Amino acid sequence: METVITIATIVAAIALWAASVKLVNDYVETVTIWDYQTGLHFKNGCYLESLEAGKHRLWGRGHSVIVFDQRAFELVVQRQELITSDSATVKLTAVTQWKIADALKFHLGVDNAHQALYTLVQLAMRRVIGGLDLDAVIEQKADFGKTLLKEVKGDAFEELGIGVGRIEIRDVMLSGELKSSYAGVITARKEAQAQQERARGDAAALRTFANAARVYENNPELFRLRYLETLKEAGTGYGKQLIIGVPEELMGLVKKSNE
Repeated sequence: METVITIATIVAAIALWAASVKLVNDYVETVTIWDYQTGLHFKNGCYLESLEAGKHRLWGRGHSVIVFDQRAFELVVQRQELITSDSATVKLTAVTQWKIADALKFHLGVDNAHQALYTLVQLAMRRVIGGLDLDAVIEQKADFGKTLLKEVKGDAFEELGIGVGRIEIRDVMLSGELKSSYAGVITARKEAQAQQERARGDAAALRTFANAARVYENNPELFRLRYLETLKEAGTGYGKQLIIGVPEELMGLVKKSNE
């Protein structure tokens, strides 16, 4: 009789343990949050807390955890057709690096945070490019990223919970007709610069000649020696005899230099 009671007791204990395990499984939920994630914990639709990395046990029913990836992402705002202040049409592509900075704002701010960020960057591009002429757009595109970042960063965080790391302009495209016209402008500029350089060179040469003339004027003997040196160089450069008229007063110096 005692053996039968013992077995029955063991069976009852096992059944009680199984029921307890089932009850625990029904009322306890385990959630694991990875290092690069943040979890938003809701109960019955109400926000309770943010869950950091680790394992979390949630007791009871009605719990819901929404997990967000907080690694960096890229958003490409591609080939936006924009009008400059001088009415030229250009196409620009912007690349935005972003990540979730405030998971609760990101979740509650708008229905589609990605589309909202796209729109913020797009509108900022229109404001920035609309205030510049075509030359500034072509020549200063490296600075657009900083300007666009200032335009977007504050609103992106306050409205969307997004932290924008940087914005860069990848491409600046012109229409075929405008590209040809601008290429002609660049060519004309380069030609004008080349003419200016030639003019500077000519002016420098004239200054040199003017300085030499003043030196020779103040030193006639130096002029005569230079004249004789030039005659010798000219005679050496020809294969045949060179006949040059020499002033009467220089004949003595010429004969002396030939001895």
